[in-house]
Amino acid sequence: MRIRASLCGRTIGALGLACVMAACAANRPPPVVTVPKFPAYPRLEVPADLSLPPEGRQRFDDGWQRLQGGDLRGASNDFSDVLKVSPGFYPADTGLGYVALAQKQFKQAAARFSAALSKNARYLPALQGEVDAALGAGDDAATIAALEQILAVDPSREQLRGRLDLLRLRVVQSELTAGTRARDAGHLDEAQAIFERALQASPSSSVILRELATVETAQGNLAVAEEHARRAVQLDSSDAESLAVLAGALEAEGKSREAADAYHRAVAIDARPAWRQKAEALVARANLEALPPDYRAIPTAATVTRGQLAAMIGIDLESMIDQAPRKPAVVITDVRTHWAAPWILPVAQAGVMDVFANHTFQPNSTVRRSDLAHIVSQLLNLIAARRPDAAAKWRTGPPRVTDVPAGHVSFRAIAAAVAAGALTVDDDGRFWPGRAATGAEVVAAIARVRQLAGR
Repeated sequence: MRIRASLCGRTIGALGLACVMAACAANRPPPVVTVPKFPAYPRLEVPADLSLPPEGRQRFDDGWQRLQGGDLRGASNDFSDVLKVSPGFYPADTGLGYVALAQKQFKQAAARFSAALSKNARYLPALQGEVDAALGAGDDAATIAALEQILAVDPSREQLRGRLDLLRLRVVQSELTAGTRARDAGHLDEAQAIFERALQASPSSSVILRELATVETAQGNLAVAEEHARRAVQLDSSDAESLAVLAGALEAEGKSREAADAYHRAVAIDARPAWRQKAEALVARANLEALPPDYRAIPTAATVTRGQLAAMIGIDLESMIDQAPRKPAVVITDVRTHWAAPWILPVAQAGVMDVFANHTFQPNSTVRRSDLAHIVSQLLNLIAARRPDAAAKWRTGPPRVTDVPAGHVSFRAIAAAVAAGALTVDDDGRFWPGRAATGAEVVAAIARVRQLAGR
């Protein structure tokens, strides 16, 4: 009974197929095609593992003949009837895709090719049709994806690589323009999305990575910006713009010395003054950041210690101190563990700052304005020894100082410092010698000395 029922089922299925095909037999036969209407359409090969009854295969072949003969409606009927009796026969889905493609119904064509590829993702005729449908719809991203899939299935199709590269270039250029416009308008999130989309289409583009890093730096996504900028530099180490973008990200992260190095590399390729200035400023910042906190606090300090002042002189006027005549052996007993010790001894040996009679330097003592005047005058003497012409400019006559009489022990030092423009008096001519020198006054005085020294 079971055998008889099975035979009966197969008989009914065969009869159903025969009936469908017989019903269609009344259609006029397909045309004899001598010149194909669509020669660019690939032949719809039927894989060996895909079976179809003879009647269905004939109907499928007729559909292809009708398509190439220009009978699009007849071709559509043939392919549709094949799918009615054999839904898994994806070449017929592909045939319907080409019918829609011939009618310039690109969205419908794409859906048909997608249906075929859902059954066999490696079916080349459907992949080729997907390329044409995407091109017709103006969807460059889908075209690129389809071309990449074809080359993954059949790497021998080298002629497609050039087409793929051109498409990628077109996408990249379009996205770069749109992304730059969004960034310049301040729409950073939109610009980021555009550049990320472009990067998917061209993951090895140093330009896209560079532009993306620029936006991420502006957004404050600094670690990601640095990563993308570094990848851009790795891809094209000769691109000065990428190096400058990397420098900008590193600077924003507080990596001053690394940022300066990146700017220097950029300048070696493209000597832009702005980049050179940034590099120099970052080197100065890196040097400052490497110094102890007590030194960095000087510019805003209400008072300054002798140790701080010695460090500033030793650092900012290093070459002057190195070239100054050395005093006999100087013994200092209280600075061995002080943070400014590396600068205190050279400054003392140059005679710029005195060591007290008990061999102490007293690095934590507060510097008064009269103390600062004495130290500045010693520096001016070093300049005068090397540049007498410069000294003549501040030795033309003592300035008016109302609160320091000519007989005062500090008068000559104060007069020299004021005449040289390193220290100032108030509107009433008062110098205030006993007042503590501020950090701003110390910075201004050392800067003036450096200027007079021509450094």
